[in-house]
Amino acid sequence: MHPFIEELKRRHVIKVAAIYIAVGWVLAEVAAFAADTFGAPDWVVQMFTIFILLGFPLVVIGAWAFEMTPQGLKRDTGPGVAGTDEPATEPAARPETTPVGMTPDSSSAQAVAVPVGSAPESAAPPSPAAAPSEQSIAVLPFVNMSSDPEQEYFSDGLSEELLNLLAQIPALHVAARTSSFSFKGEKIDIPAVAEKLKVANVLEGSVRKAGNQVRVTAQLIKAVDGYHLWSETFDRTLEDIFAVQDEIAESVVDALKVSLLGAVPKARETSPEAYALYLHGAHFFDLGDPENLEKAHQAFKQVLELDPDYAPAWDGLAGTYIQQTNTGQLGLKEGVDLARDAGARALKLDDTLAEAHAGDAFIKMVFDWDWAGAQAAIDRALKLAPSNAKCVRRAGLLVANQGRYEEALELVDKAIELDPLVTAGYNNRTFVLIALGRLDEAMEAARHILSLNPVQPGAHGSIARCLLLKNDPEAALAVVENEADPSWRDEIKIMALDMQGRHVDAEQLLERYIEDYKDRMAVQVATIYAHRGDVDEAFDWLEHAYEVRDGGLSEMLGNPLFASLHDDPRWPAFLEKMGLPTSVA
Repeated sequence: MHPFIEELKRRHVIKVAAIYIAVGWVLAEVAAFAADTFGAPDWVVQMFTIFILLGFPLVVIGAWAFEMTPQGLKRDTGPGVAGTDEPATEPAARPETTPVGMTPDSSSAQAVAVPVGSAPESAAPPSPAAAPSEQSIAVLPFVNMSSDPEQEYFSDGLSEELLNLLAQIPALHVAARTSSFSFKGEKIDIPAVAEKLKVANVLEGSVRKAGNQVRVTAQLIKAVDGYHLWSETFDRTLEDIFAVQDEIAESVVDALKVSLLGAVPKARETSPEAYALYLHGAHFFDLGDPENLEKAHQAFKQVLELDPDYAPAWDGLAGTYIQQTNTGQLGLKEGVDLARDAGARALKLDDTLAEAHAGDAFIKMVFDWDWAGAQAAIDRALKLAPSNAKCVRRAGLLVANQGRYEEALELVDKAIELDPLVTAGYNNRTFVLIALGRLDEAMEAARHILSLNPVQPGAHGSIARCLLLKNDPEAALAVVENEADPSWRDEIKIMALDMQGRHVDAEQLLERYIEDYKDRMAVQVATIYAHRGDVDEAFDWLEHAYEVRDGGLSEMLGNPLFASLHDDPRWPAFLEKMGLPTSVA
């Protein structure tokens, strides 16, 4: 098709012209009929027709020059910048399920000023990214245009559901939710956002909800020049909201000329009441603190009372149980058992739910030490949603925990490419680089975490751990004072004090540490004893960690502070019991 014709279609000029001609013809016929009926002179009809004809070029020019956007009528300057500038409150990123004592895989924390000396003003990402594919997209949070600001959960939820639909398409690179939603509430510069997210296209829009009626406006923008590839407004009832999601996904695929191996994925349907509750639950889960996790738990339970066969709610419930275990709201065994049962129910209802398979892989890897089962689950998740950054991160952590660090680093960097503004990817990169002995690069990755979130738990602790491994306890102590997580902070302090010869101080702190964390941080206690060279105590604590199913054991191969145990025959025996390789290439 000729580019000029394509531009006429994009700006809806042809549609507007056709509507004007049709309406004008009807009005002219009505005017002629009225003139005959009331005996009006012929010049009245002639003048009316002339006015209609004169209006035609004005309407066509108006259609060319202006467009309807989520922010109202705006001048369409052709290639340029489009975006949203509605103020909104930014939610914390949805935490990924991680047991206490493991490398953190979440990014939920309130940002505050970086402590002096803790991180550079600008820490460059450790891995460069190639130019984005033309078949790559970021879904920005749709603007809540409803009169009630409390309806923002609905616009956010709709955006995330669209993102999840598109992420199931193998040929399409989709920026992850955490990174896309990091721009919520900001004045959007589409090219700048696309550059940060490493995508070529951006989907944005708005949602106006009133009672059972909903208006969704969506527009797909080519980032390099602001060209509108597609836009549409949908006026529907809540019962039709899933069809709207499907139509938007199909339009994106068509506009980007994405090659499909099968049909475009479809939204999972439930009743409007259950769907609204599900979006509420997802909203509360995103906030991540204990109070809101309990609200998420109650919302997902209410969804299942209305629709016990809605698999996403079971998956949401499984993730909530794990997070409540992390916060201490549930005991370890209770929380993991509840999560395992809810996740299994989700998969029984819908085997195509990628994140439920990723959750299954997580439990099998971290708590069951079922490595083959975890691999099968993560393979299934990646087949269903190859652009899902969480699934890719889990795949990287799985191979890292089995000692395949170079392979893990490739997957970790792929996850960072998919989700460049979330700390979880850099947490995993730090962990893998420490396991490889590349300590300077590991500290660089940890500093980048702090540039994204100055109070990210574990980031200062990772830097301090590297400094311990570089035999610099003084620097480690200085850095770890800024650590947000007291369990990380005290573990590093005990080892640094030992290295300084301050054994009495170290012992006193260790006694308090054991009193506070003996059933939650058994692996960390074993690490402290191994670093001291107290091999017998270290193995005793490893056995205790095994008895309480401490998730930290899943990462023991990557912990260089266990080096003093490697020549002891109990080490390979324990690894065999864990199902881990006894030697790492």
